[in-house]
Amino acid sequence: MQQFVNVVTLGDSYDVLKELPDQSIDSVVTDPPYGLSKEPDIREVLTHWMSDLEYRHPSKGFMGKEWDSFVPSPSLWREVYHVLKPGGHVLCFAGTRTQDLMTMALRLAGFEIRDVIEWLYVKGFPKSMNVSNQFDKQAGAEREVIGTKKAGIGSGKTYAFQEKNSQAAKVVPITLPTTDLAKQWDGWGTALKPAHEPIILARKPLERTVCKTIELYGTGGLNIDGCRITGAGGRFPANCVTVELDQWYTPYFNVTSRELSKKASKNDRNTDWQGNVISLEEKCGGSMCGSADGSLTGGKIPKYRNNHPTVKPRDLMAWLCRLITPPGGIVLDPFGGSGSTAVAAKGEGFNFIVIEKDPEYFEIAKCRVA
Repeated sequence: MQQFVNVVTLGDSYDVLKELPDQSIDSVVTDPPYGLSKEPDIREVLTHWMSDLEYRHPSKGFMGKEWDSFVPSPSLWREVYHVLKPGGHVLCFAGTRTQDLMTMALRLAGFEIRDVIEWLYVKGFPKSMNVSNQFDKQAGAEREVIGTKKAGIGSGKTYAFQEKNSQAAKVVPITLPTTDLAKQWDGWGTALKPAHEPIILARKPLERTVCKTIELYGTGGLNIDGCRITGAGGRFPANCVTVELDQWYTPYFNVTSRELSKKASKNDRNTDWQGNVISLEEKCGGSMCGSADGSLTGGKIPKYRNNHPTVKPRDLMAWLCRLITPPGGIVLDPFGGSGSTAVAAKGEGFNFIVIEKDPEYFEIAKCRVA
């Protein structure tokens, strides 16, 4: 086991977890694939899962990768279950559209669902199809351009794809509908603006009682005082996390402190656990790489040393690690990505085991915890 502690391991979690001893992990903080691809036949999914069979989704995920096409199966979570100590908690990010599937997979693996933390944020861009524009496109009709604007600003009657973590403003045309159908359905779309992500709080069943489990394994409880709002003596931590005080914060809505809910900044994602810039070449970020002329970004394609498309902010990940990990404990992340959990765990003084199967992201994660 020691060869996996405090290093990032390249491999498939399903295989690597089999090499870890049972009941050797104190907590799990992870951001797995959300499975935001074509809607599955839910009866087929559950039939496979209830028969202890793997379900293979026929579509690729939003990043065009096979591994991103669907949520992790109960069989993978059972491997996590085996290595986690009794009473150990899991904090698992999920997509709003597939949270039910992620929760069901965890339940079928044996976990209890204890709560859902809502990570709230303002900086999210709608990934919605403009219905009016699509009607004109189908008819081959040209639309009159009457101006431009930055994506995500204005009446909502225009639409452009916005990369989730892009720091560059997108400039899109403002157009008028041409065909009758386009005029009739002007202003209609297909999706809401994202403003939160669920983080599922699950727990491996206790050994008799909370106190007995904590006495035997050091797991089973939550570090309430260590995660109070505004520090020791502050308000009881809530199951909502946000930094947007002007949007949500009131004396009556108990949300966590402001530093926890910002999106990962360029400095955050490009630095190691000590805040030093990692020594990797800059690359274009995520889906914007496909735009050779930069048209989707108003002439500029953002570049990052860490070009993972869904980097989570280290302050948030540190708070999550601190909430469920006993002093000196080992945090497991079976979907390591660019190493945000490892960075947070190391900064908090915890040990970590991080597994990542993509060689490119593995190299980024390795640099961030070196």
